Amino acid sequence: MGKKNLKKLVVSFFLIFLSTLAALLLRQASLVEQSPSPEFRKKGPDSARIRIFEHSDFGCPACALSHKYLNELLSVYKEEIQLNFKHYPLPELHPNSPKAALYADCAGRQGKFWEFADSLFSEQEKWVRAENPEPFFEGLFRKLGLDAEKLKRCAADPETLKDFNMDVSFGDLKRIDATPTFFVNGERAVGPGQLSEKIRHWESKK
Repeated sequence: MGKKNLKKLVVSFFLIFLSTLAALLLRQASLVEQSPSPEFRKKGPDSARIRIFEHSDFGCPACALSHKYLNELLSVYKEEIQLNFKHYPLPELHPNSPKAALYADCAGRQGKFWEFADSLFSEQEKWVRAENPEPFFEGLFRKLGLDAEKLKRCAADPETLKDFNMDVSFGDLKRIDATPTFFVNGERAVGPGQLSEKIRHWESKK
């Protein structure tokens, strides 16, 4: 065998190896089980037939639409659906979203995660592109009766950042590249349209 043909053969084997490795890694990532969110980021009972994991960005318009839809859905199927909220902000698009996520978790530790999330989504235009979103956040602390100093200390706590980074790292492992991304009983759905399709399919089987 000539050197030229040998080189081609080596390159071919190397490319096959890389493609096989990539496929195995992708399969492994898809099989990784979702870990439950903290209790303050969960809605619905653990016995629910449908478990939804939502990977979301508070600054994302499609996430705001999905949030409204999920609130309506959970009001109807309180005992049949459990929602687990996971942070997956896209700071290159929404640079204020990571801080909003940290504040939301700290509001959750004061019992107000969902109220904080509702306001972040419904009033997106007031903070998402603001050069300084702190006045909006501080107004929200007052509106919800939160202890602002305690909340700010919590947001600066390395443990809070660690929990946030774990959500982001898990989203990376699941190869999320758009928000919102959902896993409905393990099946991926991207955006509110695919989510509603999954829910309609489930409703048709009830």
